[in-house]
Amino acid sequence: MFSFVSERLSYFLASLRRPQSFTYMVSSTFFIQTITLLIITLNMALVARQLGTEGKGFLQLGILAVSMLALFLSGGLAIANIYFAGSRLLDVATLTSVSMTYTLLATVIGIVISILLFSSGLVSWLLPDVPNWLLGIVIICFPSELLRSFCYAILQGLQKIVIVNRLVLWHGLISLVLTLILVWWGRLGLLGAAATYVIASWISLSLAIRRLRPEGGKFWPTWNIPVIRQMLSLGLKGYVGNVLQFYNYRLDNFIVNNYLGASGVGIYSISVRMAELLWRFPDAVSFVILPKAAATDKQVMNRFTPRIFRLTLLITLFGSFILAIIGKPFIQIVYSSQFVSAFIPMLWLLPGVVLLGAAKVLTNEIAGRGFPHYNSFNSGLALILTVLFDFLLIPQWGVAGAAAASSISYAATFVLAILFYQIVSRKSAHNLVPQEG
Repeated sequence: MFSFVSERLSYFLASLRRPQSFTYMVSSTFFIQTITLLIITLNMALVARQLGTEGKGFLQLGILAVSMLALFLSGGLAIANIYFAGSRLLDVATLTSVSMTYTLLATVIGIVISILLFSSGLVSWLLPDVPNWLLGIVIICFPSELLRSFCYAILQGLQKIVIVNRLVLWHGLISLVLTLILVWWGRLGLLGAAATYVIASWISLSLAIRRLRPEGGKFWPTWNIPVIRQMLSLGLKGYVGNVLQFYNYRLDNFIVNNYLGASGVGIYSISVRMAELLWRFPDAVSFVILPKAAATDKQVMNRFTPRIFRLTLLITLFGSFILAIIGKPFIQIVYSSQFVSAFIPMLWLLPGVVLLGAAKVLTNEIAGRGFPHYNSFNSGLALILTVLFDFLLIPQWGVAGAAAASSISYAATFVLAILFYQIVSRKSAHNLVPQEG
């Protein structure tokens, strides 16, 4: 174990001297994401203290509803943007114009769906007690959230990793400033929090567009049917997986709301936020490894990925022990004593979060090689397990039951990710284990 850690540390320090190296990009991503995380945590703390558990739950559900609609109508175009930008099979001008066209079409469909949901009363059934005016406000940023994800994906495919990280950081800073103005000082409560979400989204989109123009981005919609068909053909393979994965991460919020109300969602959202702190490093790695896999020889990736997988698992496991020790006082100090009951569910989440953190390396490598459909199957099974165990455990254990259900699902994702990686790489699972000598 010591020799493995020493070897990885030496490799890391040497790679930092190469600005275009994988380690450099991961390190810069991790560093900026850590700063962003601190800003987001401060922002969430301000919102939680002002809104309380119920208000925090309402806001969480409203944002999730919009995010789910955006992802549902995304068509997997973000995945296609990463692949085609990374492989250079399509130029940036084509990718941006097609993204603009698709966003306009998806917005029209989204408006129709929203009208049907509100007029039929399905919104009140799906989201009981959540104010309709809140949903009406946050839905305004549906187009900006969709197009922003497409823009980030193009930059990611071009391996403009630092630029994407800076854009994410700016989004966090803008949200924090607006929260201070509208929620903390302005005392606008839930209205101010919703307005913050919308305004920050549109400003962040404008910044992303500005950064893509020097790369050749053209944001005038063009109806290029062959290209749209080509992009959707690839994107839809990973689209199902992304939708199912997102539902796997967040659908339990709605089930918790059904059993425990908005206050339960408010508590659970803090548990999830705390546990997912461990994903900072895996997310940084997977963010960089996806475009790298698309642009790198398969045999090189077969040697490279196992080392990164082992290092990610080791770092995430170490972080879980730290979080288990400091989690409770951290929640009490940052979010207030109202949310201290989020600690036990956080502990239930930790084993699954550690395993899924390592699995992210493999699933993104698989997607980068052009096999996102394997991840779709994986995410589908994970979602079934999450829903099944949610209904079994939440009635008995409350919020802790939702956390345990997620942990079981994440562990299953880890096992399947290893299996599918073997198929794609044509290597045994032993390749992922440190070799002697």
